[in-house]
Amino acid sequence: MWAVCCTVFLVLSGSPAHAQQGRIACITCHEALGGSLAKPITDWRGSIHYQHGITCDRCHGGNAKVEVGNVLQLSGPQFAAIQSGAMSKANGFVGKPSGKQLFAMCAKCHPASVGRYAGSVMGIAYLQKKGGPSCIACHQPHRNVIPEVPQVCSRCHKDTTGFTQIDPMNVTDASITQLSNIRIQLAREKTQGARPSLAPRFAGEIGSFQVGLLAFGAIIFLFLIGYVVYAIFEKGDEK
Repeated sequence: MWAVCCTVFLVLSGSPAHAQQGRIACITCHEALGGSLAKPITDWRGSIHYQHGITCDRCHGGNAKVEVGNVLQLSGPQFAAIQSGAMSKANGFVGKPSGKQLFAMCAKCHPASVGRYAGSVMGIAYLQKKGGPSCIACHQPHRNVIPEVPQVCSRCHKDTTGFTQIDPMNVTDASITQLSNIRIQLAREKTQGARPSLAPRFAGEIGSFQVGLLAFGAIIFLFLIGYVVYAIFEKGDEK
């Protein structure tokens, strides 16, 4: 019986951090109001942030500890007072951050990634309002996930050929040139029907043909070494 109790305790204590978060005003209100207001909470519950106990106030600020009670039983003035306390700008509340404010918010937990992206072609284009995507364009604002490349890129790019060969978080002039070279080489191989060469052309890329060719070459090499050794010993025995 004691073992069972310990197991239950460990399971509960090992569950996502939301179990220790207590009552959060943002979640209570949004879920009670339902509809489109509840969607951010529904999305958040399926996110990486949820798994690690990152709640609304970590990104949006405000006072998440305001006592809410039963939202649906509050009068208009009572609800307005609670809303004003929870969404207080004095407590750093931010509704929908954008631009440098968005980058600063994400950088609280992801400084290295934001730093790389802010200096990239796409990051600069976003900050200068020239059409570049923001962090949440790829990672989503509430259902935060690690996006898969090149699938996520296809939202904006029709042709994602070679995208897996460059760093999507740090697209520079050099990586654009690299991407062009990759596409030219792939197009040449397609039109010429060229078989893959012995050495892979792109970092981290090696096909089954290369593996088979290298293995066959290794076998031949070992056979030749064995034959030479055998021939030497045979000549020695004859003497």
